[in-house]
Amino acid sequence: MSTLALTIRESIRYRGRSGHWSWVAHRISGLAILLFLTIHVWDTANAHFYPHLYEWFVDIFKWPPIAIGEIPLMAAVLYHAFNGIRISILDFKPELWKHQQRSTQITWGLFLIIFIPIAIVMFITMIQHWQHMGDAWMQFPRLSDYPPR
Repeated sequence: MSTLALTIRESIRYRGRSGHWSWVAHRISGLAILLFLTIHVWDTANAHFYPHLYEWFVDIFKWPPIAIGEIPLMAAVLYHAFNGIRISILDFKPELWKHQQRSTQITWGLFLIIFIPIAIVMFITMIQHWQHMGDAWMQFPRLSDYPPR
């Protein structure tokens, strides 16, 4: 929790310019990825030990309010990757730090150019899946429908 508290505390203390906002976005995207990976590892472990729970969780992840979260997760992964590459390049070539604002703009530009089509495809695929489900698309999966084997 101290990492989240640090992120909130430091993001409130505005220092200005693109470097601050890049730091905030990088930190938040990193925490979102960490949260996802924690859930993913725990859920995947259920596939071996509790297969019925694993099937239940897979169906929960397909439930629309949860499935929509895959789009911001993809955004977090892409931004974190692009910004991480930018930071690595600037760390290997310290003389480039004077171009931080321009490199931040390039990072956001690349992110948007790649993310927007991916988000559209993900959203269309989700809608098609929900239409295929018929009236059951909004029903939350019940654990009782997944008995232990």
